[in-house]
Amino acid sequence: MRKLLALLLASAMLLLAGCSASGGKSVGDAAPLASVKITPADNDTTAPAVTFDTPLTATAPGAKVVIEGDGAEIAAGQNVTYKLAGYKASDGTVLGDTFGAGDQTLSLVDELKEADPEIYGILVGSTVGSWIAYVRPSTEGAATESEAPEGGSAESESAAPATASEILILKVTGAQDAPRLLGQDEVKQLDEAGALPAVKFGKDGTPTISIPEGKEPPNGLAVKVLKEGDGKVLAADSTVTVDYVGVQWADGPNHKAGEAFDSSYETGQPATFGLGQVIAGWTKGLTGQKVGSTVLLTIPASMAYGDDGSSGGPTGTLVFVVDIKSAE
Repeated sequence: MRKLLALLLASAMLLLAGCSASGGKSVGDAAPLASVKITPADNDTTAPAVTFDTPLTATAPGAKVVIEGDGAEIAAGQNVTYKLAGYKASDGTVLGDTFGAGDQTLSLVDELKEADPEIYGILVGSTVGSWIAYVRPSTEGAATESEAPEGGSAESESAAPATASEILILKVTGAQDAPRLLGQDEVKQLDEAGALPAVKFGKDGTPTISIPEGKEPPNGLAVKVLKEGDGKVLAADSTVTVDYVGVQWADGPNHKAGEAFDSSYETGQPATFGLGQVIAGWTKGLTGQKVGSTVLLTIPASMAYGDDGSSGGPTGTLVFVVDIKSAE
């Protein structure tokens, strides 16, 4: 379940989850979800009433549209917003929900299709407003050969089938086309119009970012090369070492506009990470850049941490200055 949670709940501390029943699209092994019933509350800030036969046993992942929404059809590549509730498969105990918090966002990209094909498959082609039940067995706790009792038979030594411990219930609240990477001509026009942040460097090389007053953030990912290096070109799966500082474009619940919420310059230690392990704005914005370059990234919320802020992190459009030190 951890991989799913990392994908679905990356922006904060979402809890685990559930399913329901009623005719509709299904993906994977949805048979264990046949008994799930969902009764939505009168508003989207209260979790639904969910029942199902217990214990609910599932040995393969599956998803089902329990209640079809009457909104637009969801397409591949879009960003889906949703709310989530979780239930213990053994007895239906509520594990938690996010209905009282802001919407979470999930991008319907190839990485999700590969990592969790059932979630990807159930969302693409469904409609906004739908209620979806999802179950995925956990591999934790399954017996393996090394755990088999001494002297056991071949059957006892083989891995026992994993079963699901939680059920997820998702309410799809919206779907929007994902922001795109702006072309360099578009970035140049924004820059000439004073619609991109300004950057000044101190004597020690530490950057200070100033947000333009009275300007709306760009409607996509804007990448401006402040200094072009001549080193290795970064790939989407490169491991990079960088110095960076990040600010919000506008005030949010946890941080004010233009004030650094994170900076390697403050710690004096560059950061090292894989470009496939960071927010989409970093992955798309740094891929194709060269070692030795310093880059200004202006990243829409949907390619960063969203607008929720319940986890205490940054929100909205984010701006980073990134100095690329090395790459592997």
